[in-house]
Amino acid sequence: MSFVILNRFIGLYLNIFRTLLSFRLWLPFLLYAILQFLVLLACRYYTHPALYSILSAPVSLLGERQAEIFSHYPGLFILLPTVVQWGKLLIGVIFEGLIIGIGSVLFMRRFDSAGTGPEDRVSAAFSRWMLLQVVWVAITIILLLINWLLPTMLSEYLILSPRRQFVFGIMLRLITVFAFSVFIYAVPSVMVYKNSIAGALKGSVLLFSRYPIFSFFLALVPYLLSVPVSYLLENTPAIVNKFAPVLVFYILTVGIIIDMIINYFVTGTVVKFLLDEKR
Repeated sequence: MSFVILNRFIGLYLNIFRTLLSFRLWLPFLLYAILQFLVLLACRYYTHPALYSILSAPVSLLGERQAEIFSHYPGLFILLPTVVQWGKLLIGVIFEGLIIGIGSVLFMRRFDSAGTGPEDRVSAAFSRWMLLQVVWVAITIILLLINWLLPTMLSEYLILSPRRQFVFGIMLRLITVFAFSVFIYAVPSVMVYKNSIAGALKGSVLLFSRYPIFSFFLALVPYLLSVPVSYLLENTPAIVNKFAPVLVFYILTVGIIIDMIINYFVTGTVVKFLLDEKR
């Protein structure tokens, strides 16, 4: 990044750090984190009769063998990250775009109170809920396809080499972050610029093409917070076998808190950037 771009990047983060004590800005992300934690709790206590009768059908989609493992201790903790991830994806399809939209409105009113009007209230995010969700789902599908297609295509090349698998794992994460950075502006722009679905996706690609390295680091820096938790969860069987299986539950809880912080910083920095570009 050039000095000017680096200065701007640091400036965005300084602006966000000044908002950290504003409970109002944290509220949508906190409520969403609580919802994710409830999903985690439901999966943690899956074998409870009241929950088992509700969750056994969706868990069976993992396959008969996997569902059987998940219904017994300590197999439940081995598969807990996978089941929770699918649960978080499900509620994300319904709510995450809305949460980012509400957060975007709150950051808009914080950073540009003079330039916001009645159409920039939290209620506006609810009126654009479907648009926000469609954009979020489109981006999620792209990221899921990358994380499914690339390992599938290279499976024969990777299968016999742990070293290749390790390097590929790092590369896949960077490719995923890169793909996300292309569309990082899309969901907030639905609220900031009142973009349509196509306008949000196209506008984000255009902004990325103007600021590719800046956009990549805008996505990468918050993502780095999640790396330690991701590494631990990749070694879930070792944690279950060598330590207390319930540690997996606590790691996932920490992961939810980190996701909340990431969502806060990504939404805040992107909204501030979009407002600066708007002027």
